[in-house]
This record gives sequence, C-alpha cells and structure tokens, in this order.
Amino acid sequence: MSGEVHNEFSGNAESVVQAGEIHVHHSDARPDEVERLAQRLARAVAGQWKAEAAVRGLFGAAPLPIAWEMAGGQGVWSAARFADRYRQLPTPRRLVILGSAGAGKTTMAVLLVHELLAHRAVGDPIPVLLSLGAWDPAAEHLTNWLPRRLAEEYPVLGTGATAAANAGRLLDAGLILPVLDGLDELPQRRRTEALAKINQALSDHDPLVLTCRTDEYQALLNGSDGLYAATVLRARPVAPEDVRRYLLAPHSARREARWRPVLDRLAAEPHGPLADALASPLLLSLARTAYAPESGLDPAELVDTARLSSAAAIEAHLLDALLSTAFRSEPAARNAFAWRARHWDEAKSRRWLVFLAQHMKRLKTRDLAWWQLEQDGPASENAWTFGAAAWGCFSLAIIVAAVVGGRAVPWGFVWSGGGPIGAMCCIALWRGGAVRKRPHYRSKYSSVAVGGSLATATMFVVAWVATGGRVPVVPTALACVVALGLLVPNAMMSIYWDRKQVDVESVSPAVLMARERRAPLTVAAVSAILVLVGTDVVHEVTGLSRVNDDVPLSFRIAQCVMAFALWAIIASRWGAYQVTHARLALRGKLPWRLMRFLDDAHQRGVMRQEGSVYQFRHARLQERLVAGGRNPEGPGR
Repeated sequence: MSGEVHNEFSGNAESVVQAGEIHVHHSDARPDEVERLAQRLARAVAGQWKAEAAVRGLFGAAPLPIAWEMAGGQGVWSAARFADRYRQLPTPRRLVILGSAGAGKTTMAVLLVHELLAHRAVGDPIPVLLSLGAWDPAAEHLTNWLPRRLAEEYPVLGTGATAAANAGRLLDAGLILPVLDGLDELPQRRRTEALAKINQALSDHDPLVLTCRTDEYQALLNGSDGLYAATVLRARPVAPEDVRRYLLAPHSARREARWRPVLDRLAAEPHGPLADALASPLLLSLARTAYAPESGLDPAELVDTARLSSAAAIEAHLLDALLSTAFRSEPAARNAFAWRARHWDEAKSRRWLVFLAQHMKRLKTRDLAWWQLEQDGPASENAWTFGAAAWGCFSLAIIVAAVVGGRAVPWGFVWSGGGPIGAMCCIALWRGGAVRKRPHYRSKYSSVAVGGSLATATMFVVAWVATGGRVPVVPTALACVVALGLLVPNAMMSIYWDRKQVDVESVSPAVLMARERRAPLTVAAVSAILVLVGTDVVHEVTGLSRVNDDVPLSFRIAQCVMAFALWAIIASRWGAYQVTHARLALRGKLPWRLMRFLDDAHQRGVMRQEGSVYQFRHARLQERLVAGGRNPEGPGR
C-alpha cells in the first residue's frame, strides 16, 4: 500500500453523532480549566514513561539502533529523530508502526511518548500509550473505552464519574493523542471490527498512533483500507554496522576482545543464522543484556553451531540466557534509586515465572493483573484455603485473648467458631473464581453495608412475627448498633478515600493494591470499634443486661475484630488475591512477596510495566516460559 491514504471524511454520520452525544456535556468547560487539567495529565504521563523508558534501557550512550521505512520507499525514519518526523506529518498526524515480533514497535511508541512530552507546548495533544489487548470492540465503543482507560490509569483526572468526565473534556478539546499499542494482540476475529471502530470514532483532525505486527495488519487490508489518512512505517532489520556498534558500546579493547568471535562470524556469514537473529532489535538487546561483563557468560557461545544452528535456536538460547542471568546480580546503576537488598534463588525464580506465564495463557491475556490471580484454579480451593486460614486466625486470636486476660483457653468457644467459619467458606466458594474486572477507585463497601443492615432488619421482623412479639429488646438495639457501625464508617471511608485518589499522578500495580487494601481494612477496624463501643452504650442507656455479660472483654474484642476482618477479606478484591496468593505460595508456585518479586523482575528487564499491570518483556519470552524452556538450568550449563 502507499505511504499515505487520504480521505475527505473519516467515519460515518452515526459514529460522529455518537461521539458527540457521549462528550457534548463537557463543552461548557473553560479553556483555562481544560489546559490546567491537561498540564497535570502531561506531567503524570511524562513521569510514568520517563521512568519506564529508563528501566527498559532506552536511554544512555548506546541507544537501540532501530530504523523505520515509509511504505512505498518514501523515506527512512531514525529513532533519534522519530518525534521530529512525526511533528512534520500533515494533519491529522496518524501513524501506523509495523514490524515483526521483536522489531521494536512498543519501544518506539514509548520513545515517541517521551519525546513529544519533553517538548510539549501549550495546546499540543498529550500522547497517552494504552494497550489494546484488553479492549473488546464488540462490547465497548472506542469513544467510551478511551475515557474509561484514562480515568483508570491517571488519578490526576479525579475519581469515578468525574475522572471519566475530565478525560472526555480533554478528548473533546483535541488534547489527547491516543497511542494504541498491539492491535495484533486482539483475537483475530476482533481485529477487523476494532480497526473499523477506530476509523468510525475519528474525525478529520483527530491524531492517532497505532502499532501492529506486519503480517496481521496486511491481513486486515484484504477487507479494509487500513487506518484512514495514516502514514505507514515498517521496521528495517538492524544493519550489520549498527549491530557491531551496539555490541561494542561503550567501546573498549576488553569489550572488543570478548565479542570478537561473534563479530568475526557476522563478517564471515552476513546472511547466516547469527546475523539473521541479531538483525532483530529484541534479540540484539537480549544478547547485550545476557552477555554483559557481570553475567559471567562468554559471548562465544553464540558461534557454537552444534547447539545453535538456526535463528530460532539462537532466539531460544538468548531468552534462556536472560532468565538465567537476570537474578544473578543487582539491577543496572540507572535503577539504583529503586534497589533494595533482594536476592532470589535462580531456579525458584524461573519456576515462578513459568507459572505466571502459564497463568496468563490460561486467561488468554498478555497482562499480568494481580486482581485476576484468583481465577487460577478451582474456586473450591480458595474456599477451603480461606476457611482453614480464617479458623486458624480466629483460634489464635481467642488463645491470645485468654492468655492476655489471665484465663483458661475456652476450647469450646474456639470450636464453636466452626459454624461462622463454615459460612465464610460458603461465601468464599460462591465469590471465588468469579470474573474480576479492574478495581475501581470508588468504594462500594457502603452498598454492601446497606444490604447487610437491611438483611439484619428483615431477620428481626421475621423473628418478631414468628414469636408473636416476644423477641428481646436488647438484640433489637444491638442490631441497630451493628447497622450504624457498618453504615457510618463505610460512608465516611468512601468519601475519604475518593478524595485521596488524586495524591498519586499515575497508577502502578503496587499503588492500586495499596488502595484496594486500605479501604476494607480501615472500614473493618472502625466498624469493629464502633460496634464494641455501641454495645456498651446500649447497655448503659437501656439498663438491660447484655447477652454476653459472662464473656471477657478480651474475647469480645477478638471475636468482633476477627469477624470484621474476615468480612473485609471477603468483600474486597485484595482479600481474594491474598487468599489465592497464600494458597499458591504454600504450594511453591509463587513467592511469598509476589509484588516485590515482580517489581524486581521489572527492574531487571524480565518484566515491563504497562500502567497498573505487568507484562513480560516480550510476548516471545512469555511463550518461551509457557513451553517451560528446553534447558531449565539455563544456557552454558
């Protein structure tokens, strides 16, 4: 196809009206308010991708030598001037970046975002990189998906409906440049519909950047014209001289001596398997990383034709080398600010990564989202794990309370907890394994409390009618206290946490988990305190005796705190994650400090971070781990 395809009208009237209906209520915003919102978002996006580009090694003295050729042979774009060339495109500045697996499409998208934001002027659109892998074009239009994803990833836009509304304002003002990564990651049956929905959502002046594998995009052209009014770039193989320069940078006699066997083989066989493999930016970067001086490996392994007789064998070898060497040493100096003394066993680390890759394959996704971990395995396993852990914690709390209170351990009281624990297991069995969507910032615990209070009131009414009005007054008062104890703190915490969401500019997996953890635990603690205090208040006000006067205060505290803690676990995605994580860690499939391990794998170049989820450095690495690897002990052994 030609380098640029122009049309006078992008999309149909129906899609234009639809987009207007979705965002027209934002048009009353003042320009200065919209620009201030844009500046906050630009700072958040710039900080996010500057840090991620540094972790991926995209800065430094030896940038990855990637070049792109315009379709039709109209020119070549270098990585150094990629953003400048993009700014020179005619309106609407749409770009399609094509390449084979490992060609550096996502790398260039990250660098484009970083460079455009580094030189952004007032009024320029903000490039926002979003992965298309989780988009279902049949269920959600792009004009709805974009504001929702912006609201989820960037708390500076606000919370709940306010965040989506602010994202809509920026889109209406033309201040968002969507950089949509990975059209090929969508299932094949959805790609054509996704491209059609993208074209429908665009007006004549809307910019867009899209990345896709070459073969998958070419297949789409059989039934469509591709992205309207877009310039198409295709990745070029890395030139032999660029391969040599990249491997030797920074140049030294010692480095050249180490790489001499590889350089000689490349010169002798410019079209051989090794040259074909290192022409891929992904494999070239893997070779430089795996055979860094501190790795202890010899690059001469790459010229062993007995073991590495094809480009595919070299690729598998380099992927194994990355996994083998990633956890042997500390992260690079550029990541020293995030370094902590973390040491992981190499064999265990590989086993954990294999499990995570297989888990992602079972879910048919490239995104590793912690809130989807509970979908691994039968729901009954989570239920029994939760039941055993809850009963153990309940028993331990009662035993500690007895010791603190100087009383004998009431084993009957401990065993009587089996009934409530069994009920908790049933709830966990019902909730476990459910399809989890991404956690939202707005707390929903108030609605849960309202439902619980209504259920309590209903049970009292039924009991009143069944006994002919002979239900004691104290349980009624206590039911009211419980209802207030649930409603008041939940409402207060919902408002509080909603206002606290703007403290962080962008979302990471750890930040999202912290938010999902704080709310239920805080609500549980406050509810337990209010119920305990409320019980005594009812006793003093009514003058009636308590049903549990003979139960020590320490027992009542332990019982109440444990009840609300269990409720907090059941009612939250964080709790479901913790139950599943504990079960998998006990079986040796995951580390006990999973989030710390993933953060460290990210710093070491095994994982990459896409907003609130992790991904493997490349899909090929994930596929290699799913297969288990041909050499579990790593290369060179």
